[in-house]
Amino acid sequence: MKRILLLGGVTEALAIARTLGPQHVYSLAGVGRVPTDLRCEVRVGGYGGAEGLAHYIGEQGIDLLLDATHPYAAQISQNAARAAALSGVPCWALRRPAWAPQAGDDWREVADWAELVEALKPFQRPLFTLGR
Repeated sequence: MKRILLLGGVTEALAIARTLGPQHVYSLAGVGRVPTDLRCEVRVGGYGGAEGLAHYIGEQGIDLLLDATHPYAAQISQNAARAAALSGVPCWALRRPAWAPQAGDDWREVADWAELVEALKPFQRPLFTLGR
């Protein structure tokens, strides 16, 4: 029987986890609430890098690694791709499209923290994001 390891982080990951049976594993970093309504196994915590994840994949008989982590969690995605290569299992990645400026937006990109602090000075309640 095939076994999936689902690395969660985004809303879609939980929706996928709710469709998985008991032979599959839903893995969370540990931030936030752990769902209690799933039929699949839930694992919380890290793996010790790509090598640790590859070891877990082999030890648990995982056949497919599904990376549905948060876009800002770049390190786990890199580790997932490397672990899949090390263990010889396919790695599929769920990626949302990046935000794109729309008419009426006021996007301001900065190069570093000093530039960010300067750009925020005239605002009382700014919204800003960082990451990919």
